[in-house]
Amino acid sequence: MKKKLLILALAIAATAGFAGCSRYNQKEIELRDQGIAAMDEGRYEDAIALFDEALGCSIGTVTDLELDVDYFKAAAQFKNGQFEDAATTYSYLIKYDEKNYKPYFLRGSIYASEGEIGQAIKDYDAAVAIDEKNYLLYIEIYENLNALGYTNQGLAYLNNALEVTDKSPEAKYFKGRIYYMLGQTAEAEKLLKEAIEKDVIDAKLYLAKIYQDTGDYVSAQDLLEEYAESDQVTSDALGTLGDIELSSGNYDNALGYYDAGLSLDSIGNMPQLMKGKAAALEKLYRFDEAKEVITQYLESYPNDEEAAKELVFLQTR
Repeated sequence: MKKKLLILALAIAATAGFAGCSRYNQKEIELRDQGIAAMDEGRYEDAIALFDEALGCSIGTVTDLELDVDYFKAAAQFKNGQFEDAATTYSYLIKYDEKNYKPYFLRGSIYASEGEIGQAIKDYDAAVAIDEKNYLLYIEIYENLNALGYTNQGLAYLNNALEVTDKSPEAKYFKGRIYYMLGQTAEAEKLLKEAIEKDVIDAKLYLAKIYQDTGDYVSAQDLLEEYAESDQVTSDALGTLGDIELSSGNYDNALGYYDAGLSLDSIGNMPQLMKGKAAALEKLYRFDEAKEVITQYLESYPNDEEAAKELVFLQTR
């Protein structure tokens, strides 16, 4: 459960582009980047030490660079099992980044993972109060709480999101997505179609899911193909499309989506794409290729025990 929560925490922590900006301490930037590289390699204690060294370069004024370093430091502390230290770092961020919902959300996620649900709800409520039209925030809070067994508390946030006064096309998309999560498909379909009419491309993905659920695979496939061809499509979206096709038994299509995601210049979900590609190849009985992909994956993510077991299995095929 905690690993799932961490993925959300890392996904939401922003990184700023400081390289080449003369008003920032270049040594601090270099140390931050070294810390990020150490995190990627699973060397969390080294990462924390590098982030602390980076913060030591500060001249006393807290800039957005120091805040950026602290977000990464807290994530490394969480990953290293130092939950109390991570919560302390987020408390510091709440003090100095008070108009940002992220430290409240992230600290709340730590409290939730440790069973301190009362404290978690307080932080989640504070996050929502800062950015009440951030529908993805409501969804991520629900997913965190649901994953930890606090489903009813999580559902309250989804329902609260539906009560937000907002008639924008993006609101129709997110509310349609939430109705889909709640199993209210008629309401979801109506809002998603309205969002699509206003060129909200992501709405096509969730409308396709509704068509798949009802057995209308032709309509679903048409929408998925339109969505994948959009110049707004992201690696996360292509990973989701791959997962949909994989679960539907369309392994060639799934492989195509994973490969398309891996071909993009900006990739924010490399583990999902690589593991999905390996799974699709395995389903297609292309075991040597699947083994190669998993081997490459483990070079970057050596602490993934599930992937390591899968490699052992593939070596016997």
